Amino acid sequence: MATAELKIQIRKDVSKAQNKKLKKDGYLIGVINQKGMDSVPIAVKMDEFRRALKQNGRNAIFKLQDNDKNSYDVMVKTIDITPLKYEYNHVDFQKVALDEEIKMDVALRFVGVEFLQAKRLILNTQMDTILVSGLPQNIPDSIEVDVQAKEDGDSIFVSDLVLGEGISTDVDPTQPVATISEVKVVVEETEEEDSLEVGSVVEESPEE
Repeated sequence: MATAELKIQIRKDVSKAQNKKLKKDGYLIGVINQKGMDSVPIAVKMDEFRRALKQNGRNAIFKLQDNDKNSYDVMVKTIDITPLKYEYNHVDFQKVALDEEIKMDVALRFVGVEFLQAKRLILNTQMDTILVSGLPQNIPDSIEVDVQAKEDGDSIFVSDLVLGEGISTDVDPTQPVATISEVKVVVEETEEEDSLEVGSVVEESPEE
């Protein structure tokens, strides 16, 4: 599991005016949630957070360090995104202990879909994520589901997923993840074809 280090500022002033100023200066505001303790309001450079997220993945462990050299091992809990501009607006981090298991939703990544398309087959997904348990450093960014060898009528169940070492799930193993089916070809008749019956004669007007 990837670990990324990020410098943060502790927000001693959490007023709207100060938050607005931080955003204008290129910061993303957020909080660190700690089990049984008050959350810690923080700010992190937007471009540094975006780069770390892209390089290490959504489920990476982030080591946050403030100006007083205090460090926090965290994972991203939620990211609030503005609907129109699709910009990061707020981030919630969850402090984790590397020796305690956590539960987290992990994305399912289907690979080999292009091989299905070549066989005129389509993938019908019933699940996009799955809730798993494991140590924070073992939680994968995604779980790969290989479908390239699948045929019409095949089904993929939770029991077929390869979760990874140290990872488990409480989801019913018989729950379907995806099914494979043939592409249905629909032939549409034109109005002209509908108006002509087999064996009918079209009468043409004589030329003048």
